[in-house]
Amino acid sequence: MEHGERLLADEPVDAGSGRSFLRYEPIGPVLAVMPWNFPFWQVFRFAAPALMAGNVGLLKHASNVPQCALEIEDILRRAGFPQDAFQTLLIGSWDVARVLNDARVKAVSLTGSEPAGAQVASQAGRQIKKTVLELGGSDPFVVMPSANLERAAKVAVQARTINNGQSCIAAKRFIVEQSVAAEFEGHFVEGMRALRVGDPMDEATQIGPLATPGIREDLDRQVQQSIGMGARLLTGGHKLPRPGNFYAPTVLSDVPPDSPAYREEMFGPVAVLFRAEGLDHAIQLANDTEFGLGASAWTEDPAEQQRCIAEIEAGMVFINSMVASDARLPFGGVKRSGYGRELAAYGLREFVNVKTVRVS
Repeated sequence: MEHGERLLADEPVDAGSGRSFLRYEPIGPVLAVMPWNFPFWQVFRFAAPALMAGNVGLLKHASNVPQCALEIEDILRRAGFPQDAFQTLLIGSWDVARVLNDARVKAVSLTGSEPAGAQVASQAGRQIKKTVLELGGSDPFVVMPSANLERAAKVAVQARTINNGQSCIAAKRFIVEQSVAAEFEGHFVEGMRALRVGDPMDEATQIGPLATPGIREDLDRQVQQSIGMGARLLTGGHKLPRPGNFYAPTVLSDVPPDSPAYREEMFGPVAVLFRAEGLDHAIQLANDTEFGLGASAWTEDPAEQQRCIAEIEAGMVFINSMVASDARLPFGGVKRSGYGRELAAYGLREFVNVKTVRVS
């Protein structure tokens, strides 16, 4: 908020004689279709830049978090925003097309599944309306021999299990150079196996339940099908026999290329290990996915760092740290992870008219 005025100020451009500048103007009401997994943060990182730019925000939140949606509207009202500058729409997904068809709505931002993104983008495209999509991810976590393996493995456990693994930027595919693969695997499996599963209201709990029974069933289907196709189970691999949607922290390796664990996003505490024959192979494996949201690479070799930065197909590459959402950094992906950016100056300027002005 403190930098909004500066980032949206007229921007001089040296274009020869006369005076030229860019002006960033609001485009009008913007619809946000938001997910349940981070029900406050996902909305605020849309709402703050959209409202700062002078737009109206319209929120269609996930149907299982209506109280969060109403609370966000109330928070913004109490913060001093004008009446109806941000409005919650308690509608079903089937009503999104009707809202998008309204001529007053100028753009849409969606964070969610790949099918939902394709549907909303196609609808917006027919209306020639701007879209920003943040969809699924199958983020690689590359580990090379020069890395601090113990630290990398510890962060890898955290990176895989953030929000119980229900995060688009959670590391999901762990690609380790073969000369250090056994040592990393030992640390990583031990760390996953030691996680405390329990009541999410207990501060000692490290893994809570999944959000819905359907998510747990889908995750178990992916795991069991992958094992049936030849994947090796290193730990976990089953639903926990207790009330709630609990799933055991799981690690798979040797997954076949045509298995769900290789190709699909795993939305829960299930990790997949790969062994790479070298950096070329590691980058090849990292890119062997339809997704391209984030990537984490662990190496102390400057040349390897530069190759990972340049050659891994992702919207974000973090070296020697886990991928994280930071308001100071642009957030978004490539390939089937979507397009456009949230956060930072780029996110602030997604829903504006960049007006070119030249005064002779």
